[in-house]
Amino acid sequence: MKKRLVMLLAGLLTVLSMGFGLAQFSDVPAGHWAKEAVEALAAKGIIVGFPDGTYRGNETLTRYQAALIIYRLLQQIQEELKAKGESPTMQAMSSEDIEALKNAVQELAAELAALGVRVSALEDSAATKEDIARLEAMIQELKAQPAPEPGMDAAALQDLADRVEAASIAADTALAQAQQLAEQLDALAQDVEGVKGDLASLQTQVEANAQAIQALNELAVLLNQDVLALQDRVTALEKGLADLQGVDLEQFASKEDVAAVQEFAAALRSDLVGLSEKVSKLESQVAELSRVQYSITGSLTATYGMKTLAGNNFDIDRLFSTPFSTGVFGATQVASPVILPDVASANLSRGSAALTFTVKNTAPKAQGVDFTEASVSLGVDAFTSAFSGVPTIYFNAASVKGTVDGQAFSVAYSRSASRFKFNDYLFVNDNDPAGRETRQGMVAEADLTKLPLSPKVTVVAGVSDVADNGGTGGNLQGNYFGIRVATKPFPGLDLALSYAANDGGAPQPNPVRSALGLDGSLKLGDFSVKGLFVTSKNTSIGGYFQDYFDPAIADWAYYVQLSGKLGPVSLAANYRAIDPDYANGVAGMSASHLPYYAPKPGSSGTGVDGFQSPAPYPANQRGVGGSLELPLGPVKLEGYGDSYVNYNGAPPFSTNLGAAATVGLPMAFSLKVAYDASYTGASYFDLATQTSSTVTGTLSHDGAAGNALVKNLNLTLQGTYDTLGNFFGLATYGTYKLGLGPLSLDTILFRYADLDTSVAGDETLKGGLQASVDLGSLPFKPKLLGEVAARQTGGAGGTEELKWGVGISLGEFLFPGSSLEARYAGYQAAKVDSITTGSADLAFNPADDRLYANREDLLNNKSFNGSVAGFNVTWRYHDLRVDYGEYVLSGWDNINNQAVSGNARTFRISYTVKF
Repeated sequence: MKKRLVMLLAGLLTVLSMGFGLAQFSDVPAGHWAKEAVEALAAKGIIVGFPDGTYRGNETLTRYQAALIIYRLLQQIQEELKAKGESPTMQAMSSEDIEALKNAVQELAAELAALGVRVSALEDSAATKEDIARLEAMIQELKAQPAPEPGMDAAALQDLADRVEAASIAADTALAQAQQLAEQLDALAQDVEGVKGDLASLQTQVEANAQAIQALNELAVLLNQDVLALQDRVTALEKGLADLQGVDLEQFASKEDVAAVQEFAAALRSDLVGLSEKVSKLESQVAELSRVQYSITGSLTATYGMKTLAGNNFDIDRLFSTPFSTGVFGATQVASPVILPDVASANLSRGSAALTFTVKNTAPKAQGVDFTEASVSLGVDAFTSAFSGVPTIYFNAASVKGTVDGQAFSVAYSRSASRFKFNDYLFVNDNDPAGRETRQGMVAEADLTKLPLSPKVTVVAGVSDVADNGGTGGNLQGNYFGIRVATKPFPGLDLALSYAANDGGAPQPNPVRSALGLDGSLKLGDFSVKGLFVTSKNTSIGGYFQDYFDPAIADWAYYVQLSGKLGPVSLAANYRAIDPDYANGVAGMSASHLPYYAPKPGSSGTGVDGFQSPAPYPANQRGVGGSLELPLGPVKLEGYGDSYVNYNGAPPFSTNLGAAATVGLPMAFSLKVAYDASYTGASYFDLATQTSSTVTGTLSHDGAAGNALVKNLNLTLQGTYDTLGNFFGLATYGTYKLGLGPLSLDTILFRYADLDTSVAGDETLKGGLQASVDLGSLPFKPKLLGEVAARQTGGAGGTEELKWGVGISLGEFLFPGSSLEARYAGYQAAKVDSITTGSADLAFNPADDRLYANREDLLNNKSFNGSVAGFNVTWRYHDLRVDYGEYVLSGWDNINNQAVSGNARTFRISYTVKF
């Protein structure tokens, strides 16, 4: 009887956990194999389905639902016994049977909770139609039991029902755990297969590598957590099995049942071990992949072009920018960086390809040598104007970054634009104008922070173009080498030693040079000192090391700069001495495609063509200077003094002194009053002879300030009184911009300047306008462009310049992706130095009198008259570009009494594919 009751409860739970479809429910098909059993249970009210009229037989039955069904079964038995007038004490069941039933229910619940029964195991033992019939027969047999014996009342039966319900709840908890375990195992298996697919995808889709690695990392963490949770559950399962040792399992389960459970636990442990190994392998693969990221970019370009020129070379930059408009136009023209230089032929036919490959390592090793990033840019001349049986493949650039025992290093190679700087007067090769770099070489740096003094080592080596790409000579040419070691002896102190050498090119247009350099800085509180010493000498004829320190043999450049604060006062002072051989970068082996170092004292501080000079002091100068600044609320006081002589110290000495006060005014105005004076004498700050003395007042308005009186209006009013010459100079200039719907006045420029109001004929009038009309809402999305700028110095018969241009661009020309731009421009001038050579574009600079020619042209009696005019049409279709232009020069050189003329035509088509 005891074993039958156990089988009854276990069978009922198993059948119900599988779920059924009832014929009377809407979601159950007719003819189901469990139809009879279900109808019998439903008819007795033991199962009732869901409120929406469905049974949901494919859903898992919870143990709570099973407890409710068993409870209804017992209640049904009690009701039927009462209906017969019998006491619900079940006469046929002895007290031993009732006690055995209680124990069976309790032991069944304990077994299910401890062993964590798998849902899949329950599914493997799914009830058949015969099982349902047998269960129904057992229920009928139970109801047919004789009347109970005395002493067995309804309370005992109710207690049994309560125990059944409690056991069902415990069984439900255990089954839920087993079900969750099975679901996790299935999910983990699917996740592992998915991760394998992700790894294969990572190998073929390198551009998405970083995102995939992140996802794999997150998945690995989740898998590891799940494995740990599963291991804990298996441990608990084994402990439960150990607790059952010595217990007579025959009381509530067969040996086959126990063996099956033990076999399942062993299989589960094996699965977990295998899964753990797979996860460990996966984590290793993820960690390895996460260290390295790849990216590949490239381009393929084909270009064909031609240019024809008749007559004089001339400059078309004064009109507008084109692919041909770098510098002087003509056979010796340096082409734009897109097209390789071709000085021997007007044919610009080119085909080229470029590929860039980059590898990044996000987790470098702390020990040994390891890289963090490496990139290579490859190029090939697919075809040029001359036949080549084997196309030339070359490195455009390459770089490697990494660590040595955690210390950063880098090595970079450039085919034509290697850039580096040691100090202000040695190897200053990092400030070339764009497109004029001519150095092919390598720059290597290592930041050795773990060594004494934390040195940073820089090594450079390469070769610079002897032809200088159109430069003036005197710069770094031929083979070069340099090494610099920067150290930090203690906090606040930086020192660096440098060595540089250059063979001067072959054939050697310049001497073979070598140089030593020392530079550094020291900061102490609010004060700091900075200085350098560079000694450079001609080594083509040999010599000794001590020659570097003989100023009669070597060329020296040195300075000391002091700065600091005493309360609100800011102070600065300097002493400098720069040998004349440092002009144009000769002694310092520095770039000078344009005159590179600072111009003469008192000038604007810019070199030719408006490029800023990077050196703090000009060549052939020895001097001392200082300045101070004191803010007093809205007032700022300034003063300076500077005295210098040529490098050899031969008089006269020149001295400049000055003081200024600046007052901040409401509505973004400011007023500055300054006094400047110059003297010459026989020694430093000798004021024996005054050469100039001026007082200048400047009222300015900043249109970009938030409190500006007129937004976008920049205005300057300046008056100068020469106290020595007793005359005034005036200047007023500014710019304004305004938007009026589709009309945009981008620049409205005005300038008036009179250097000496007492002299007639030296005034300058300058004005300009740049405007555009955006009609993007119309077909073809047109935009109209226009500009005009003019200046006149000296009135009628003086120097004149006029520049004007018009253009139209169509954002959509004929079909999507196609655009067209057409421009026509002209430039004409009278009494200027030249209109054929290149010059800085100052047309819309309000602080300068010029458009291109110098203000002094009239004073220097320049008499070149002429004009340049032309048009250019550009059509683009994505990365396809076509340019066509025609230009004409016409003028007269009065000094040489000859006409100058020329005409040119340009055509270029280029297509680039990027990937």
